[in-house]
Amino acid sequence: MKLHYCKTPSGNFGDDLNTWLWPTLLGENFFDTNEDALFLGVGTILNQKIPRTPEKIILGTGTGYQRPPKIDGKFSVFSVRGPLTARALNLPARKSIGDSAYLCLVTSSFKKLLRLPKKHKVSVIPHHQTVAPIDWKTVASLGDIHFIDPRKNFFSVFEDIAQSECVLTESLHGAILADALRTPWQPFQLGHRFNMFKWHDWFKSIHVDIQAIQKYPILCSERLPGPRRAKHALERVCGKILMYDRLSQKPIRTNSTRELETFAITLQEQAQSKQFYLSSESTLQNILNRLIECVESVRAQYVNELRQVA
Repeated sequence: MKLHYCKTPSGNFGDDLNTWLWPTLLGENFFDTNEDALFLGVGTILNQKIPRTPEKIILGTGTGYQRPPKIDGKFSVFSVRGPLTARALNLPARKSIGDSAYLCLVTSSFKKLLRLPKKHKVSVIPHHQTVAPIDWKTVASLGDIHFIDPRKNFFSVFEDIAQSECVLTESLHGAILADALRTPWQPFQLGHRFNMFKWHDWFKSIHVDIQAIQKYPILCSERLPGPRRAKHALERVCGKILMYDRLSQKPIRTNSTRELETFAITLQEQAQSKQFYLSSESTLQNILNRLIECVESVRAQYVNELRQVA
């Protein structure tokens, strides 16, 4: 069995937690046999790039980037992130349960985080691809906000979220893990990496209705060489013509310190003036119970098969 997830060279805690979560829940030996099969858990990775031939086991995964795959006999779908994913894959509504990152709550090491004292009044979690172009440490300092780097080790990010009174997050799994840790969260959009589909897929799964997400102008602290600026300028024109935000929001210049300060102040104002969210306790428990049932079903079907083969 091969664990299939998005591997980011610089690191992304929401994807990287797969390497700990599934061996913890299913056992290390689960991935030592049945070499051709793929296991897809946490992430927005249901697309047509998934290899066609081997069997795919899906538990709590989402779609949203690129075209969704055609579900055939090679897919064993136990659950998906939300109703939009289920609809895109032509799956029955009962397969829409919730993001499998909630299963962190089953582990003893994650439960301990719920008892940590609060250290940070407001924390901010950008998308992992929005971190490098922006001087977040300066932004956080100017706005009196704690910066959580999503590229850090996932347990370090979990701890930072648990010790925050609330979080502003551009990272979807920043919101999901905050929800699991009962830390009120509030989304914002910055730059071209934001994916509205996957956010609304999750919103619907937890029965939270957010119509408008706070959107900020494109920011860039790094120096952009001429060829890259020209490429981004062309992509922005194409993006506006095609009405494709991920192209129309490419940065084309370096922002000043004053612009970063203005952004920091507006983030602080957002934290003070906008509503923060949490799923209800009953919704969270229902999602967790159903995901646990999926884990048990995977274990019963595949671990028993492995034992028979052995």
